[in-house]
Amino acid sequence: MNLQKLAAGLMLFSGVSHPSQLLIYGTSDPNLVKSSLADMTFLVVGALLLTGKRWSLWVGATLPLLFGIGATVRILTQDVTPMSYMHTAIDFVVVALCVRLLLNRDNRQPA
Repeated sequence: MNLQKLAAGLMLFSGVSHPSQLLIYGTSDPNLVKSSLADMTFLVVGALLLTGKRWSLWVGATLPLLFGIGATVRILTQDVTPMSYMHTAIDFVVVALCVRLLLNRDNRQPA
């Protein structure tokens, strides 16, 4: 299985499901609206991961890590939706996949 395509698919799914939760939960919570719209950047991350470029792995490891940390803080301090847990898990899974791919590529490079 191509781990980079798996990470890309998870990011694309996350980029679509973040704003779609507004259809389910409504727009009355401004924190939910802001996070849903900001996390649409995962569509870009997913598209970059599909290119197969090495630098896209760095983007795939960095942005979801930052957003995942923010989501974890939000989970601990605010009322969240059930989808928040799923999105946070996806963030950290993608970070782990990208870091693994970066480390494996470093090991295959000649010194």
